[in-house]
Order: sequence, then structure tokens, then C-alpha cells
Amino acid sequence: MSESSTNTRALRIATRPPRTRLDAWPRRTPRRWMLRGVFALPYVIFALVVFILGATDSPNATLVDRAAQIDWDRADAQWLGDIFPPISTLLAGFVPGGALTLSIIGALSAGIFLQKLIEIMVQRRFARSTIVILMMALALNPLFFYNATQNYAAFLGLLLFGLGLSHIVRFITWGNTESGFRTGIYFMVAVLTDITALVYVTAAALSAPFLRHRRAGVVGARRANALVILYPAASALLSLAALNALFLGRPFAGATQTAFTGFSDRLIVVAEFFSTVEGMIVIAPLVSAWMVALIVRRPGAIIISTLVFAAFIVGFALGLLPSGSTGNIFMAMTLLAIALIPTARTDRGTLMIAFVGIFQLAVGWATALTSTAFAGWLSQIFGG
Repeated sequence: MSESSTNTRALRIATRPPRTRLDAWPRRTPRRWMLRGVFALPYVIFALVVFILGATDSPNATLVDRAAQIDWDRADAQWLGDIFPPISTLLAGFVPGGALTLSIIGALSAGIFLQKLIEIMVQRRFARSTIVILMMALALNPLFFYNATQNYAAFLGLLLFGLGLSHIVRFITWGNTESGFRTGIYFMVAVLTDITALVYVTAAALSAPFLRHRRAGVVGARRANALVILYPAASALLSLAALNALFLGRPFAGATQTAFTGFSDRLIVVAEFFSTVEGMIVIAPLVSAWMVALIVRRPGAIIISTLVFAAFIVGFALGLLPSGSTGNIFMAMTLLAIALIPTARTDRGTLMIAFVGIFQLAVGWATALTSTAFAGWLSQIFGG
């Protein structure tokens, strides 16, 4: 290749609009990993302090106990149901150190995710003030610390969901094919990591047609885009359901079998929950997502955020989400709000988004302070 053609290609890549580029940030690999380490350090320290203080009752500990009861010498259809979701169960069953190791892995995952989140916002040319406020709203929250270090399966599912969300707009609105495949893979791994991810991944895929499509006039474009997003996760789950139906006579087994029992009783519990202060505060992140959608003039995003929130409520009623998952709702809605913010903005819009970010920061702390599950976990440490 001649020098002139090489220079032309480099210039074409450099001038490509940010919405079609996936440039790493920081550019140098050592600096990227150093930044991830800096972000992960507070969570690693938090995990060690919690372990030293003796808080042993956590979702991580429950996951480790469940993995210890699995007969790993089997390989039949019932066994496949028992280990579902396989990624988190296999990790809990084979990593040394039990719940503490899962806490450290979660802390390290948080550092990587926060770096990737900033990278995404830099790619979209967010104002620095917006990046700082949104990062504070998400990362400087007790629920983020708790989920990162004490609930690895749900946390990793949410991280993968957030990364997938960041690519949905790039794929559907801007036609970036690579982002479409990344979204599908992220969502598939999320579902195979945490069963609750099935709820918001499905909602995100079903709400994708409400986004502004680049090929809106092409027949079947919306259905095709939704299929690209949902196909990897759906194929993995349908394969498992087919094996269970073939060998066990029922499509669900293990964790998935018990997830759909007691719907009416859980529905009553959900209705009672929203009559409490904690339940009212849970609605606030949805309001934040609506506000962002109005500021960036994407009314379809209101439908998306509402569907994702409704999916959480249905997930509670179906038993797919355990009680005390209000932190998951806050994190998911915050990630959704970030994913909806476009590249181009006015100064007035940037200022308004900053105010929404400050509101979200306050909502996060209010959610943590009113969460009964989080309070119950804290009582282990402080002896309350």
C-alpha cells in the first residue's frame, strides 16, 4: 500500500464522526488499566473491610452455598437446570476463597466498567461536567458499593446490560453493525450470568423499535434490529428449555422452575410495596429517565424507560427478582438515562442534564437509606 493511500485512510478514520467510532480511552493500554485499577481500589478496600467486620450473610455467600450443593460429576438435563445461570454458578463453584473472592472479582469488574462507561461518554463528546456528575451519581452510591462487592451475579448482569444499552442507540439510530453484534453478545452473557437479567434484557429488546431508526422506511427493519439484539440470549434460553422439555418433560428446571410460582401472592406484595416510602422513591429513577428523554428530545425513550421499569415490576411478581432489588432498579435506570443522551447537545441541554444528574445522585442515596434489604445487611456490621 502506498504512503498516500495510507495517509488518506488514516485521515478518513480520524474524521469519522464519533457516533461511528469505538476508539479506546485512554488511548494507551497501560493508562487504561491504571485507570481501571484506580476506580476498582475503593471497592476492593470496601470488600476487605466488610469481610474483616464479619458480614457473612450476602447474595455472594448464598450463591457459593448453592454451588457447593451441586453435584459437579453429573452432566444431564436436570444438572443443566441446577447450574442455571451457568456463568455465575460455575464461577462460584470453582474459584477459591468463596464469597470473599467473588467480592474482589466484583470490585475489579466495577473498575473496568466505570472506565468503559467514561470511554463511552468521551466517544459521544459529553461535557466534562456531565461525565463527572453522572459518574458520581452512579459510582458514589452505597448501593453500587453493595452490589459490586456483595451481589456479584446481579452486578455483572447489570454491567453487561449497561454496556449493551450503550450500543443500542449506536446500532439502531446510527446503523453501526458492530454495535449491534456487541449488544447481542452483552445481553446473552448477562442472561447466562444472572436470571434477573432476563427481565430487563427482554424489555430493552422489545422497546428497541421505539427508537428512531436509520432505515425507518425499510420494511421489516425494526423487527430485524430487535432480532439481532435478542437472538443470542433467546437462542441460549430456548436451547436450555428444549433440553429440559425433552428429557424432563417440562421447559423449566432448577432456579427457572421456581421462578414462576406464587404469582398472585407476589403481585399483592408488589402492590403493598409501592404504598411505602421505599416504593415511592424507587419510582424516582424512572422520572429521571423521562426528564433526560425530554431534554434530548427523544420521546420514544420515555416508552423505553417505562417498559424497562415495568419489566422490573413484572420480574418481582414472577419471582425472577428477589426482594430488596431496589438498587438494581436504580442502577439500571441510571444506565438507561446515560445511554439515551446523544452526541450533539446545546449548552442549555448540557446544563439541564447536569441538574438531572444531581437529582439522580440524591435519588441514589435516598434509595439506599430507605432500602430494607440494605439496612438488614448493614445490621450485620454494626450489630443493629
